[in-house]
Amino acid sequence: MRRFDRNKTNLVHSISPTMLIITLLCSFVVLVVGQENYLWRKDYMLDFSYDTDANNGPRDWESVDTYNSEYEQFTSIQWHLIFDLELEGNVCESELRPSPIALDINDNECPDEHDIRTRRITSRDCKKDDITFEITPHALRAYYPYHDLDCYRPTIMMDGSDSPFLLVWMELHARSEHVVDGKRYDAELQMVHMGTRNSNDEMATVSVLIDASADRDHPEFQFLLDQWQSVADAEEDRCEKRRANRKLRENVRKGAIINSIRKKKTASKQNSKDILDSDNASQFHRRDQYCNPNRQSECGPRRRMFPYSLWPSIWYFRYSGGLTTPPCSSIVNWRIIDAPMLISRKQFRQLAKLQASYRNDECDPEPVLTPQGENFRPLQEGNSNRQPVSHCTSQHFDESLYLPGNQ
Repeated sequence: MRRFDRNKTNLVHSISPTMLIITLLCSFVVLVVGQENYLWRKDYMLDFSYDTDANNGPRDWESVDTYNSEYEQFTSIQWHLIFDLELEGNVCESELRPSPIALDINDNECPDEHDIRTRRITSRDCKKDDITFEITPHALRAYYPYHDLDCYRPTIMMDGSDSPFLLVWMELHARSEHVVDGKRYDAELQMVHMGTRNSNDEMATVSVLIDASADRDHPEFQFLLDQWQSVADAEEDRCEKRRANRKLRENVRKGAIINSIRKKKTASKQNSKDILDSDNASQFHRRDQYCNPNRQSECGPRRRMFPYSLWPSIWYFRYSGGLTTPPCSSIVNWRIIDAPMLISRKQFRQLAKLQASYRNDECDPEPVLTPQGENFRPLQEGNSNRQPVSHCTSQHFDESLYLPGNQ
């Protein structure tokens, strides 16, 4: 909690109670109105496609107008107290720190001394029911709440940063955007984090590669598919009613052609402050909770909360890159888990069908995927000077161990 100095305190006491209340109310209104909602909105939709033959395909992304991208929410101009991403307009043709790139086994030394640390599970953590699922034109998304008032959102700590990274959403790409030793996987689940405090101008994305060759379903991944399926089913019901109403109107008007269809108004699902209790987030990552040599026999690994429980390994490839969609900003610390998550072919077929299920207000599809229904950016030429790729393995660190009560 911030402390006011004596001069500021005297200034507050010199203001009448009525004026103080009005000032506080105005400040609150400005904060709330200035904040947007993480949830994807139709006015965030940028005019780009994954189809390499389209006029707005990956080769022409540098021409996309990115002024109103969803990442603008996380800049200082949006009244944010926590995030301060530095967006430099559309940089999709930049060769500075492009993504995705090929990840090859090499001799580059891993600079990290510990794994990606997740915080201790508590009763106030966000549960699966707190996640909002959306089907957007370009990807399947799962959003965490906009603030920490109702539950604590997941955070991670990465080696080299003393500030937590906050999970804001997950999104699916099929096939995978990153390629490991020449292999492109069936899909890639990206966990998108925003930096806080000293890292508030950066992002961290932890990617889980997906291999659809398992004999049985992956239960936790099926939870994600079931939620997106519910969204798709609700959209299909909406469109079915729309088609029925349109047919009824056509019959009433004796076959007259309807020249225009009134668009439905969409309402924001939330209108709340963006509050991150960064003091609280950091206390979950206190250094005094880690194991020390004097208590080695008492130490043990930590259980991971969802969705970090989906990670098949604690080791990863790491490099500094950018967004894989316009504006392609070079602000992302990438961590790609080095072992794939195994799902069944049935689950992959459901994923592919869901990915193509987006419908706009008029119940028409948006042709932004490839003809095969894929949504990955083609590989970019890596900049070895600016973004060396390291493979962090058991030769570099073991799983972090924690004292009792912090496991």
